Formats: sequence, structure tokens, C-alpha cells
Amino acid sequence: MGAGSPPWARARRAAVGPSADASSPPTHNPGPMKLPVPRQPSPGERPAADRRVRPRRRSGPDGRLGGRLGGRLGGWPRGPGRAAWSRPAFAVAVICACSFTASLVLQATLYRDGSGDADEAAYVLQARMLLDGHLTLDAATMEPFFRPWLTGEHDGRLFTKYLPGWPALLAASQAVFATMTVAPALVAAGWVAGTYRLARELLDDAASAVLAAALLAGSPLVVVHTALPLAYACGAATLTLASAALLRGARTGARRSLLGGGAGVGFALLLRPFDAVLVLAAVVVFALARLRREPRAIPARVGWAVLGAAPFVAVLLVFCRSVTGSALRMPLSASDPLDRFGFGPRRILPSEPTFVFTRHLALRALEQTCTAAPGWLFGGVVVLALAAVGAVGARRRAQRLLLVATVAAVAGGYLFWWGSAFAMPGLRDGLGPHYHLAAVTPILILAADGARRLWSAAAALPRAAALRPVAAGVVAVTMVLLTASALPGKVDGQRWVNGRNAFLAALLPDTYPAPAVVVVTPQVPSRYTQVPYQTLRNRPDLRGGVLYAADLGPATATLPDRVPGRALYRLRPDEIADPAASASFYGSFTALRQVSGERITVHLTARLPAGVPPGAFAYVRLGAVTRTFPATPPAGHHIEATIVVTAGKPAGVGEIGAGAATLPGELVVGLVQPTAAGPARWEERIPLARRPATGALTLLTPGLGWRTVPGRAAAGWLPAPVRPTLAVAVGLG
Repeated sequence: MGAGSPPWARARRAAVGPSADASSPPTHNPGPMKLPVPRQPSPGERPAADRRVRPRRRSGPDGRLGGRLGGRLGGWPRGPGRAAWSRPAFAVAVICACSFTASLVLQATLYRDGSGDADEAAYVLQARMLLDGHLTLDAATMEPFFRPWLTGEHDGRLFTKYLPGWPALLAASQAVFATMTVAPALVAAGWVAGTYRLARELLDDAASAVLAAALLAGSPLVVVHTALPLAYACGAATLTLASAALLRGARTGARRSLLGGGAGVGFALLLRPFDAVLVLAAVVVFALARLRREPRAIPARVGWAVLGAAPFVAVLLVFCRSVTGSALRMPLSASDPLDRFGFGPRRILPSEPTFVFTRHLALRALEQTCTAAPGWLFGGVVVLALAAVGAVGARRRAQRLLLVATVAAVAGGYLFWWGSAFAMPGLRDGLGPHYHLAAVTPILILAADGARRLWSAAAALPRAAALRPVAAGVVAVTMVLLTASALPGKVDGQRWVNGRNAFLAALLPDTYPAPAVVVVTPQVPSRYTQVPYQTLRNRPDLRGGVLYAADLGPATATLPDRVPGRALYRLRPDEIADPAASASFYGSFTALRQVSGERITVHLTARLPAGVPPGAFAYVRLGAVTRTFPATPPAGHHIEATIVVTAGKPAGVGEIGAGAATLPGELVVGLVQPTAAGPARWEERIPLARRPATGALTLLTPGLGWRTVPGRAAAGWLPAPVRPTLAVAVGLG
């Protein structure tokens, strides 16, 4: 043995003398040599040569010690002093930092006002409720104009449909950092770290685990959802961390892992309990199957995990008991019994339309989800192909089956969720397959392992040293290009949302002269201001300088009595400035005035173009009663009339009595002008109500303007101002 022999061989040679083939001068042979018998180590004592700290053996992806990299531990070298902070840990830390930073940057730029999803307003509202120390809101205060989106009612109190886990994190971020944006950023970093830990636990290979973390951080679905105040990403990240901790605890018996994993399970129940069941059921079965040869260890390890989950389960039960009246009744179903899994009539709230969810729609939603998924994962179809390679590996087959089972459970579970059909329009360029976020981590872990296996298998090819890096580079560039090609549609869609939000903000004044209420009038009526415009949010206590109220049609006439001392305005973003033009500006912001009394005078003035055909007339209508005022020569291009609306019986043709009308209702002032292409119409619809205490009439003016345009009869009534053609003045008679 030469100088290159390992130390243990040289030590042995020094002890027994030179070998027979070594060069040495001839010596006299004294005969058989008697060597002393070495002392046997006592129990628990190790020879000095064996007292070195040795790293735990790890198998590479091909089953050999250290894998194909020879002398590396899981694909990464570990030298002295690197046990606590190794190269894999540093790489994962860098990826976590990048994800954290990307989340903050996106929240400040592309998603500065959210994604446009109305659910974001519900989470932020619940977070602000927690900061104010409230779980519910007074229904009498909120109804009917200020009721927040996604709220149910129990015993006169409003509660949100969501559990408090994610809102609590948003509230904590606001309390500690004075902004809620840190919470999604921390989720981004935590999800990356959790993916690394789970992959390391299942595959026992650091390189694959780092690659899985990088794939996750670069996937558009993860990047988008970790920049939004929605709970989907937090739920997936929590389940990833909990799974990694539980599996490690079940394998080693480490109490910290078992407690942490149990706590993760409990917190996941406070986020998205259905996802927790889908993901953790397979994890628990796998962990118990691992312990089948150690049955005595099962009670203790299960006990520690249950102990970690217990506080969160207690919070869940207390929360449900407080807001729904039953510890076993979730807010989701308590707000509307039709908001549940399965087929049949479904709806999100009693105030919203019912939707029939069928098996055909479920299969169609699953098909579209699978079709859209590659565009939301880093590498697109390539990463899915790599995941397929990783799924069929022979080594650690049980772990691979666990990952495959998790993906199948999430896809199969949401086959029965009616919301998956509602999500179809946004699968490609909206929020993506957000219900299936819990399946992203196992797919990418399998993909990372598939890539590692192909890399190792390619070592047997001729000229592998030159070909493998080139092939890997080509695959990496292809994955980057596939990911980049899917981004423009997503970015353009969000820019459209941002443009819509900027347009809305431009219609609103920067300051108000006094505390104000803005009546929000969308094109499609809604009792929730956050449904069409999720950025228009009120404080939970309704103490803001500006409140946003839903336009409830004629009932809006009673709004001023609910908010005395506040100036009133109407925001109508979809109003068309001139519907007769080929292109026109949109949007209006108008000051409103309340007029109340026993007798209300309505004066109308109609100005018609010269030379219009005869037959034009104006009218005032309340309920079934209409008064008409035709255009007569010589002033055929001008109509002027006055009518009095009285709370009692009318005294003559110049009055309309509101006694026989159903109130709240609309007082309609209109104009009809014949043209060769058909009649042109103008109407101003003024909300009118009766005060219950006094019986006096009250209305808000000006009313909503509507027009029908000759040549566009199919469009029907269009939201548009009626002035200057039709001017309406309202006062006390």
C-alpha cells in the first residue's frame, strides 16, 4: 500500500509491520512472533479510531451511498462545521428570501389593490374586526346598506363565512408591521421552506429537495397567491409544513416535530378544514403504517401530535360556538345551507341566485383545471412530465405513492365542490386553479425527484460529462420559456383590473368637505358594494370619514335618515356620457339631496331639437298613475310642466297621490321623442319612500338617468344622464 492508502490501512500496517512486498533490507528471522492481544473495549466504549463524528448515511437517487456524486451526502458535500448551516440550507434560505421579496414587490405594484376578487375584502374585514376585538357585527347597524360581502347572520349578529386563522395572521401583520402585506410574504417564504423539508423527509436527498423548493418559488400560481390576501396559499403552506413535521416525528419520535406537526394540523383546521382532511388523511395513514413494527410507540407519538393540535381545535370549537351557535357548525354552511359539497342547487348566500351544480359541470371543471394547470407551474408540461418520471421510481415507492395519493385526493375532493365550476372563467388568466393549491407541492416534489433520477441515469451514457450539462441546460431554458409564454395573459388580465380600479379612484374626489356617504350604483344591482368594486370597503365600526353604501333602488331614499350629518353622493361607474355617440366617456360622481315633506313639487323642462316630428311628450309616473304633457305648437320644441306629489289624496289633475302607490317606489319623469329610426326616450328615476314615524314623503334627487337610443333598441335602457334634454327640479310644494 502506498502513500495514497486510506488512514485506517496505514495505521494497521504500522501496527503489524511492513508487508511482504515492501522494500526492506533482509533481516534474520527469529521465528514465529507473538503479538500482544489487544484489550477489548468495554461495553459502551468505542476504540479511539472509531470515535470520530460521522455523518448519517444517505442514499442517492440510484440507491448508492452518496448517489452518483461519490463522496457527497445527498448530492451536497458536507465538511467540518457545516452540519448546522450547510449548502442546501443556504440555498433554501436564498430562495425563501427571493420569494419573500417577490411577494412584497408584487403587492406594491401589480397587485397593489388585490386581484379584483371580492373575497379579499371579506378577509381584510375580518382581520380588522379581530383588531377591534370583535368576532361579529351588529346586524341592525349594518343592514341594509352597509352589510359586508360573505356574511351570515345568527341572533342579530353578522359573522363572516371564513374561519379566523388567516384573518388572524393578517391582523398580526397589521399590528406588528403596520401593514398586512408582510403576512402573504411570510407565507411565501414558509411554503418554500416547508417544501424543502417535506421533500428531504420523503426523498432523503438534499439536491432534489432544493430543486423542489426552487420549482415552487418559480411557479406563477404560487407567486400570485402569495401576493394576495386570500387564504389558499396559507392553507397549502401550512399543510406542507405540518406534513413534513408529522412525518419526521413519526419516524424519529422527536417531540418537537410531533408537537409542531400537530400544531400545524390544528392551524390548518382554522384555515381550510376540507384541505386539511384531504392532505393529512394520507399522511396519517402513511405515518401509522411506518410504525406497524413499533406498535408501542404509536400511542406516545400520536399523543404528542394531538397535544400540539388541541389548542387550535379548542379555538375552532369556541369560535364556531360563538358565531353560529353550535361548536360543530361551520360558518360556511351556517351562512347558507346550500353552500356545501355535493350536487344539486347551490348558492353562496341567501341573497344571491341559486346555481344547479351537476356531474357534467363537475367533470368539465376538472377537465379545464387539468388543462390550465401547466400554465401555472414552472416549466409547464415539462415539469408534469418530470413528475410522472418521479412517480414511477422504484426507490422509496411508499413515499411516492403518498405524494401521488395527495394529488389524487385534492383533485377528487374538489370534484364535488360547486365553486370549481364558478372558477372556470378565471382558470387560465385569473386566479388559476386556486382550489387545488394543496396539490402543487407534491407535484413539484415528484418533478424534482424525476429530474434527479434522469440526471443520474444519464451518467451511464457515452460522453456523459459533456452531454449531461448541455441537456440539463436545454431543459432548463425550455422550462423558462414555457413559463414566460404563459405570463402575458395573466399580467394583462391583472392590468385590466388595475385599470378598472384606477378609473374608479379617478371618479372619487381626493377629499370631502364633510363626513360623507357614497351610494355605489353598479350596472348589475347588488346589495354588497364589494362585489362589483372590492376596493370600496368600510371600517367594521362604520366610523370612517367616507362610507360606501349599496344602492338598493327605491329603498335608498331612506338612507339619509340612517346616517344623519353626512353629505350624500352617488358613484355610478357604468354611466355612459353619450350613448348616441360611437364612443363615449363613462362614469359619474354626483352630489345628492334629500327632499322630505307632505307635498313635493316636481318641475320638468324638456328641450327638443327644432324640426322634430310631431308626437313628442313628457310624463310623470308614480305606481299606476301617469300624467302626460304633449308638445304643442307654437312651442313644439319645448315642454314645461309642474306636478305635485302628495302623501295623501290628490286634489286634482295637477297632483299625484302617493297613498295608493307601493312605497318605496320610483317617481319617474320621462320624455319620448319620435324619430325616423324609432322613438328616443329619456327617464329620470327618483327613489321615493315614506317615513314610518310621520308618514311624510322623502326622496333623493337627482335620480338615475336612463336612455333608449334609436338604432340600438336591442340594448334596451342604457345608464346615461338625461340633461340637458330633460331637466327635473324637485322642491317642497
